[in-house]
Amino acid sequence: MFRWKNKVAAATAMAVLSLVATACGDSDESASGKPKLVIATSGTFRPITFSDGGKLTGYDIEAGTEIAKRAGYDVEFVSGQLSGLLPGLNAGKFDAVMSGLTMTDQRKQSITFSEPYLADGTVAVVKADNTKVKDITQLSGLNVGVIGGSATQTVVQKVGGYAELKEYPGAPEGFADVAAGRVEVFAAGRIAAEDFVKNSPKGSEVKIVGNVHAMMPAGVGLPKEDKAGLKAKFDAAIAAMWSDGTLKRLQEKWFGHPIDLPKA
Repeated sequence: MFRWKNKVAAATAMAVLSLVATACGDSDESASGKPKLVIATSGTFRPITFSDGGKLTGYDIEAGTEIAKRAGYDVEFVSGQLSGLLPGLNAGKFDAVMSGLTMTDQRKQSITFSEPYLADGTVAVVKADNTKVKDITQLSGLNVGVIGGSATQTVVQKVGGYAELKEYPGAPEGFADVAAGRVEVFAAGRIAAEDFVKNSPKGSEVKIVGNVHAMMPAGVGLPKEDKAGLKAKFDAAIAAMWSDGTLKRLQEKWFGHPIDLPKA
């Protein structure tokens, strides 16, 4: 069990990413003389990855920077729409993806994952006065929103029964639409949903209902053919960060509580 302690088109996004992430891995050195990794992220999934004053920040950004450092690399983060990140990864646009990337069966078929450094599950977010929706597993006849290409989309599609499924480029648009009543449910990761309810000026306009569903570990996404051998280096760094408490401290900073990985 999992325990909690304390529409820009994808083609457009890929075009942007191809401009900013043309050199990857050992082929590009930073000013420090270390090889530089390019890691892609959505930047629209607060508090995991988001833009603050034009600068990418959040749990994944800090964790990714530390993982890369311990593996012997400097790192550059670039942002793009989530649905385009994995195709771009395997096309060599960048070296890795970190965007709260949970290890779905579908993703495991297309990319390589590091060992997990995070975990998350899916919840139903509804308007504050909604008394109709009880749980993310009960979507019959409802208009539902998801982040396009996300694990929550996969979860919702497996549940089925909805009247319409609307895809958003990021969480902010989904939260705004459910608050405005344009969709009845926004399926979101629990971490992002809790942060929105707690910290957003519009947080009081929505609520989380029901149980957390489909809890899964999240890892760094690497190309299916890990020719650079990053998995072994990242796995060692992540193991050390669990062991010395670094990941726990970052989780407490960004989420308000540490997160235990679901048991295999």
